[in-house]
Amino acid sequence: MRRLPFLLLSAAVALGLFAVGCDSTDSMRTTESGTLALSMSDASTSESLRTLAPSPSARDSISAATVTITELSVVPVEDTSDGDSTETGIPVLRDKNFEVDLIDLQTGLDTTLADTEIPTGEYSQIRLITNEQANVAFDDGSEDDVMIASGQQSGLKVNFEPFTIESADDRADVTLNWNVQESLKGNPQGTLVITPVIDASVSVATAGN
Repeated sequence: MRRLPFLLLSAAVALGLFAVGCDSTDSMRTTESGTLALSMSDASTSESLRTLAPSPSARDSISAATVTITELSVVPVEDTSDGDSTETGIPVLRDKNFEVDLIDLQTGLDTTLADTEIPTGEYSQIRLITNEQANVAFDDGSEDDVMIASGQQSGLKVNFEPFTIESADDRADVTLNWNVQESLKGNPQGTLVITPVIDASVSVATAGN
């Protein structure tokens, strides 16, 4: 008879653990996500790039401008302050290095950056972290490592009107419009610099609509 209270206690604990397990499983099952497709294109109007170098001997004809992006994130409205994406819970879309040639963008090539699921929620920013410098090649065969302004640490922040992912049926298409012509310029001393000029266009569709 002394074992009865122990058996009853064990049964109660087992039922409690089962209930917690069911709650956790149900919670995981109810966590929904939609789809984000992210691409990059050029927003320039000219098809030729020239630095603003004052000297006629300056190397002003650019054949390639390769930017290495090390991390790409989509930022919820409540997390648009500075911070590391791994600490704030910001969904990381891509964390492996990949290269984008701005000149390829300018010739009309659209670059797909990500096509992945993101948690339901409201988003208002894409964040790109780049290497400190880009590699720029010129028509005369020479190359330079060119500083990218604000590309490191907290990254380049591209803000847009918030969009909302409400269910698995929702798909957001975001295009980063990189104005290459405005981004690649020379300073009065003839030194090339990259100051990213990027905006975004967004459309959201629901399956079946």
